[in-house]
Amino acid sequence: MPRWIIPASVAAIVVARSAIFLVSPEAHFDSDQAIVGLMAKHLSELRAFPVFFYGQTYMLGVEAWLAAPLFAVFGASPAVLKLPLLAINLAVALLLVRTFQRELGLPAVQAAAVSLPFILPSAGLTAELMNANGGNLEPFLYVVLLWILRRRAWAVGLVFGIGFLNREFTIYGLAALGLIEAIDRTAFTRAGAVRWGGILGTAVLVWLAVQGLARLSSAAGPGTTIHDTFTASNNLAELAGRTCISPARAVAGAGKLFTLHWPALLGTAPYPLAAFAIESRVGLGLAGSSWLPAALVLLSAAGILIRRRRPARDGAPPRFAQYLVLAGLFSVAGYLFGRCGEVNFYSMRYELLSLLAIIGVSAWFLSTRPPLPLRAAWTLVLAAWMLLLAVPQVRFGIEYATRPPVPAKHQLIRALEAQGIRYGRADYWLAYYIDFLTRERMVFASEDPQRILLYNAIVSEHADEAVRLSRRPCDGGTALIAGVYRCR
Repeated sequence: MPRWIIPASVAAIVVARSAIFLVSPEAHFDSDQAIVGLMAKHLSELRAFPVFFYGQTYMLGVEAWLAAPLFAVFGASPAVLKLPLLAINLAVALLLVRTFQRELGLPAVQAAAVSLPFILPSAGLTAELMNANGGNLEPFLYVVLLWILRRRAWAVGLVFGIGFLNREFTIYGLAALGLIEAIDRTAFTRAGAVRWGGILGTAVLVWLAVQGLARLSSAAGPGTTIHDTFTASNNLAELAGRTCISPARAVAGAGKLFTLHWPALLGTAPYPLAAFAIESRVGLGLAGSSWLPAALVLLSAAGILIRRRRPARDGAPPRFAQYLVLAGLFSVAGYLFGRCGEVNFYSMRYELLSLLAIIGVSAWFLSTRPPLPLRAAWTLVLAAWMLLLAVPQVRFGIEYATRPPVPAKHQLIRALEAQGIRYGRADYWLAYYIDFLTRERMVFASEDPQRILLYNAIVSEHADEAVRLSRRPCDGGTALIAGVYRCR
């Protein structure tokens, strides 16, 4: 088999499962993503210098900086905004496959097979991995890069410094790397201590540099400063503020990992795609199928225990696989203990990295060269799970190829255009969506929270022609679309 076949196949699958969110990006688009788009638009036009997500002093605007050069060339649009996300998806998938081949000695087919939970996730998780909301996807890349660059202290410090400022979950990768090196005892040598000093020193320098840039930033849109944000906390303060260590609550919430979180994350529970804020009439999952990923993990663990004394390749333990398992386990622990056991469907995005633990334990299993019957059973379970995920993806694609839904907010924009309305006020989830989708031809100020203060000033200047959009009937108001009213 030509060496390019597997990488090309992996790339093709990633592009195919992401295509709808590029061709029809409004299939999964909201005001959080619109804010990132507006940040990139203002940066590409040199109207603003955003460092963090507008209105706050944490969550580094990496996605906006990646999209800004593309906006300058191709114009601002949701599709162009999501192009860097596709590139990151491709990078993570190909890096996983390549690193499993290089470090665990897995054949290309097996390396791709164990990476399938990321290469071909559920449609719901795919939407999260193509969500330009500031940091769902990037931690996957940072975690993989931390391992690949682990022998270069400055590079690890740089990736961790940027990653942590972008999304705090990057710390799970650094913790996993530290534990691996502690197990190998390389962290306790003089060279190890010097290297870790370099890692932490570089991360501190990155932190200080970004905090300095933030002082010069347009923190709440064009014409604003850092003093115009509605929060003064940073990533460390946010992490500390949201942490609630409660063993009792964590134990109580642990059961929901199995009954709620992982079935939704791994695409086995029956949900309409609309539950994931996707514009679609298609559903995913199958009642009673959650045992598939569980069986995959149990079969992998059984194979590892059976062949635990057999090394992976050249006598080396499968450290990359073990690193991914640890990073995923730290993610689960952080989700449980850091959020007081508050496990629910809508907080799923705070714990996505357990997917890496499933990938890691599968790679570890195959690296032990398990007995043929066990490997055959593992292959059948993986194939059944992937089929369960692929069918809704195909149905979703057919829906958008034949009868694509028209998002309600698109209908709202058309109604506003028909009435010649250009200025107004609305809730957060309407205002910035309208601003970005119309490329600021319409300017709507958000009632709360207010992330772009320029829009408030513009609307005030046009108060005589501005309207207010309400989700409830108002005196003298008229319905623009079902559930949204034009009010005075």
